Amino acid sequence: MPAKPDPQTVATAQKRLAAAKTKRDNTKADADREFWADVAAAIDNGELLQTEACEAIGYKREYVRRQLLEFRSAAPTTD
Repeated sequence: MPAKPDPQTVATAQKRLAAAKTKRDNTKADADREFWADVAAAIDNGELLQTEACEAIGYKREYVRRQLLEFRSAAPTTD
């Protein structure tokens, strides 16, 4: 069984992991916003109907509808 690490080592490792988690969460959130922006643009520009977009990305229509509502309510306005 390995020896118990000293408290300073534990604290340093915990801070490092917390920072890595924050970075991961931010990266995932950014990728999510970019993804839903692309989906919204394809639908809004008339390239695809919502049902066709759903087929392409493998999500059910209701889920896509809710995600787009959430994305659009969080997106900055250009007014």
